[in-house]
Amino acid sequence: MEDAPITTPADSISMPPDASVDVARQAVLPLLIVAVVLVASQWQMARLSPGWTQASFRTIAEILPLIALLGLPALLALAAVPLVERLATGPTAFWVMLATGLVMRGVWYGVPVVIDDDYFRYLWDGAVVAAGANPYAISPGSVMAGDPAAAHLAGLAAQATSILGNINFPELTTIYPGTAQLSFALAYYVALFSLDGLRLVFLCAELAGLAVLIALLKDLGRPPFMAALFWLNPLIVWSSHGTGHTEALLAPLLLGACLLAWRGRELFASVLLALAVGVKLWPVLLVPLFARLAHARGRSLVVPALAFSLVSAVMLGPLAYSAMAGMRSGLVAYSDHWWTNNAPFSWISYTVHLATGGNAWGQRALRATIALGMGVLALYVARRPPADLRALLVAVTAIAAMTFYLAPAQFPWYALWFLALAAAIESRPLLLASATLASYYFLLPLVNQGAGEVHNYGLAFIHALPVCAWLLWRYARPAVPPAGLNPRPPSPTAS
Repeated sequence: MEDAPITTPADSISMPPDASVDVARQAVLPLLIVAVVLVASQWQMARLSPGWTQASFRTIAEILPLIALLGLPALLALAAVPLVERLATGPTAFWVMLATGLVMRGVWYGVPVVIDDDYFRYLWDGAVVAAGANPYAISPGSVMAGDPAAAHLAGLAAQATSILGNINFPELTTIYPGTAQLSFALAYYVALFSLDGLRLVFLCAELAGLAVLIALLKDLGRPPFMAALFWLNPLIVWSSHGTGHTEALLAPLLLGACLLAWRGRELFASVLLALAVGVKLWPVLLVPLFARLAHARGRSLVVPALAFSLVSAVMLGPLAYSAMAGMRSGLVAYSDHWWTNNAPFSWISYTVHLATGGNAWGQRALRATIALGMGVLALYVARRPPADLRALLVAVTAIAAMTFYLAPAQFPWYALWFLALAAAIESRPLLLASATLASYYFLLPLVNQGAGEVHNYGLAFIHALPVCAWLLWRYARPAVPPAGLNPRPPSPTAS
């Protein structure tokens, strides 16, 4: 998974000032071209977005513009990384990077999104939480049906008729844990029942993630401009501002937890990790790794463990209760039968289906086995304490990426689980997923043609195979310590 740039002795030889200026000037034009392409592609997607619906794509030709506008700029940006490194010597490049990312996101404000409908649930949940009600207690479908138990939400529902009518699986209660719910409520106060409110909340999260990533790069001895691998990633922008998904909240929490854990701030790291669990459940797999690091330093685990447990209980308690109380829980439904865009899982699942005669216990056993496997892999990664900051980041990235590639559902926005981490360690194989995951959208016309299985059992290999092949090739190469990385030693300050 490591893919840091390797320098040679010749790279450390200083050049005359004029030569340095010439090198920078040679790199400026290509990088400006890349910046224009990145902004133009997002602008064009925003322009076309109001006409993109899941039902509107009937043929492969009709979906190609979306796939090309999302995937090709990501490939171009990844290919431009060597030029980024040559230019990353002054403040001008950094400010250009920051401005480019802001413009990429800014073109989406005021733009309606029809191709994805998850955010309607976010908007409703946020309104419910802001009203002081429990979003796990009753489903949107029950509210629309006039259930007497939802009488306290009748006034809110009258204001949100169009929102309620567009929520997917309205018969199920919400699946989103506490941290996500708090962000939805904040978006409600920012802009009432508006996707732009969510976008502003996600923008703040991404800016915080960018700041933490720059701090990590500084500790790693890398230039801040390398944060462009995160900030200018087209898939990240599309997921946070184009389609508005909660995964945008993870970057500052995961990166911040890594930074604080390495600097010896175990208490605050555990709180951030628990808040990340409050966005998506899988970061709980990072607990053994963080505990192993603290234990190797002779630090007490009691206070961090208590803090993690308390915050996690607050973030997950209501969701867990709704799942165990026999309600129509979205969490139970998701864990029981949700799957998409994972071709290996599709074939294994079908094999299990044949072997068990289609009994539900077979599929549940398969999913339980995958979950157990994720836990075993997380423990294996944590078997040794990380030797330095980069090793910690590599280990966290490995767990996040393995969780994604083992998960039955591999929506493109789920890649935000690991993309910010991959940017921190400059793992180009994993960053390649930003381009290959655009192939997910072949599913839409195929489903509309009644041939969705062609994607799930075949085309879904497209996004994973190049990434896995590149990772295996990197793993097979002789290990060469990356030069130019000087991780700052952890602070002795107790948390």
